[in-house]
Amino acid sequence: MKKFVVLLMLLACAVPSFAEDFGTYDWVAAMTVAETTTNYKMVAKFAELLKEKSGGTITLELYPSGQLGNDFVDAIVAGSITMGTGTTTDLITFVPEMGLFDMPNLFKDVDQMRALLTSDYAKKTINEYCEPKGIHMIGFSDAGFRQLTTTSKKINSLDDIVGMKIRVMTNPYHIMYWNALGASATPIEFSELFMSLQQNTIDGEENPYMNIVGNNLHEVQKYIIETNHIGHIITFFMNNDLYQSLPANTKRLVDECAEEAVKYAAVVASESIALDKAACIKAGCEILTISEADYAKLKEKAKVVYDAVRKNLGDEKVDKLLNAIAGL
Repeated sequence: MKKFVVLLMLLACAVPSFAEDFGTYDWVAAMTVAETTTNYKMVAKFAELLKEKSGGTITLELYPSGQLGNDFVDAIVAGSITMGTGTTTDLITFVPEMGLFDMPNLFKDVDQMRALLTSDYAKKTINEYCEPKGIHMIGFSDAGFRQLTTTSKKINSLDDIVGMKIRVMTNPYHIMYWNALGASATPIEFSELFMSLQQNTIDGEENPYMNIVGNNLHEVQKYIIETNHIGHIITFFMNNDLYQSLPANTKRLVDECAEEAVKYAAVVASESIALDKAACIKAGCEILTISEADYAKLKEKAKVVYDAVRKNLGDEKVDKLLNAIAGL
């Protein structure tokens, strides 16, 4: 009998200890975008890492292409959906401070934008704005910058934009910006954009390469002008009550997986921009750049938007963002 007990003890010692207990959770992620997008690939990577590192006790099921509806932010705030991904513009109704990223010409290049989106400002200050509204920001990605495209008019200088009918999102800051440049900013539903360009009811539009190619806009556009005017920033967020209720080790796991997924998404985004740009060229689009002098004019014209954001959100919040960027 003693030998049997000793054998059992030896066997017990030989069995590896159980992995860390992160709890058991079955989560759901909503998005309006398709599986081909950087958004989806970032969240899918996060889900893969979360399942692997939790030993399979935490799972995340993805619902792309609006399967859970287009207005899912309400459901995330209420807690019936765990998390989601979209753009900063999607969150402005809930978190007005997201309008800070609608100030044009904030970043000198993509690297600077990504540095801000992984900085303490993004992790701490943005969550100071989001958490009281029921949202915890897990991370950010991007699709590069929004660019101007035109159907027939070649833009050699900013003066050529004057009088053009440019489709914009239904966003007061975007409308203000293009009107300040002398264009006629025209909000049109995205679903109607291709036909509006094809029928020449508008002269152009502005979108990141991801949307230009993903929605075949390059087939009805002749010129792409790399204005780099606004970063197309992708958000990744979850219900704040749930995040705050997680055990400390599970929070750390979520943060670590999110950080790794964001790094992965940056690579995906860069590859996607290069491929989409090549697709535009192959389709016959001419890609134009603007001079440093004209870019300085863009920044000067953008001041009207900065003034409006300062009025709506306060100098302190605007200056905090500008200082964070300047410190990179």
